[in-house]
Amino acid sequence: MEIRRIRQIIKTFSDDTRLRIIALLHAETLNVTDLCKIVGKSQSNISKHLARLRLTGLVSDKRQGQNVFYFLRKSANDIEDKLVNSLTSSLSATEIFKKDIEALNKIRKKNKSSCPPATAKPSL
Repeated sequence: MEIRRIRQIIKTFSDDTRLRIIALLHAETLNVTDLCKIVGKSQSNISKHLARLRLTGLVSDKRQGQNVFYFLRKSANDIEDKLVNSLTSSLSATEIFKKDIEALNKIRKKNKSSCPPATAKPSL
């Protein structure tokens, strides 16, 4: 992996909202509506961050009917996966992430059938 690619990924981590999205998508495949509810940002704001995450190749999406679900991509590169895993495991101890997971759990209970399970992430 080139240092330029590593720098690009690290720059993607430089926003609080993107960090929260990455951590949430590490736990679950989610749509924009659920991400908006959890993070407390507008749909346009979340979509902007998801576009940036897709451009860097960290996130991909899958259409299911009228919904688009987002998930973290499994990288072909071990270094990329280690960066994301290190980040998400570090974030799990933060207060905001704990609150995000609580909100995610409430959404899971409410919309049990609308979100595909995290294990159903498509492989690319």
